[in-house]
Amino acid sequence: MDTVDDAYLVRRARDGYLDAYEQLVARHAARAYRVALRMLGNHHDAEDVTQEALIAAWRALPTFRSDATFSTWLYRIVTTRSLNRINRTRITYPLDAQPEPAARSGGPPEHVERSAAADAVARAITTLPGPQRVALVLYQFEELSYADIAEVTGTSVPAVRSHLHRARRTLASLLRDWR
Repeated sequence: MDTVDDAYLVRRARDGYLDAYEQLVARHAARAYRVALRMLGNHHDAEDVTQEALIAAWRALPTFRSDATFSTWLYRIVTTRSLNRINRTRITYPLDAQPEPAARSGGPPEHVERSAAADAVARAITTLPGPQRVALVLYQFEELSYADIAEVTGTSVPAVRSHLHRARRTLASLLRDWR
């Protein structure tokens, strides 16, 4: 089965064909959610931001410039809404939210350690300043190029590199104990 490209689906969606937009959502919603989740560190907030971004994209589709890809444009909407959510709410971790020590019968120690390390990395990422967090999430987890990240964030490639460098340095410092 031949798949149609995003540009065709965007044109059809602009003409009012909801099924075309549904296909775009089916293609990109999971990645949008992953970006929001890594930005926000909270499943419920990530779902909300993803929904908001997809609705905002539908409403703004007539203004979509075809010089960018739909996925890049959607990333921009998701990251902007994620940063807005971060700025409106302060992320806190109550004491009772710390993971309980694993039971001895809960699995091999390596699995428990990997899980704890992954949780520590996720928490550390949520402490990064917005531009660093966006650059890190899009580069490390979504595998976007520096140029694509610059397009999503509206910055330059050198700025993206700087944000990534600072993010990595901060994470290395925060996660020193996990080495």
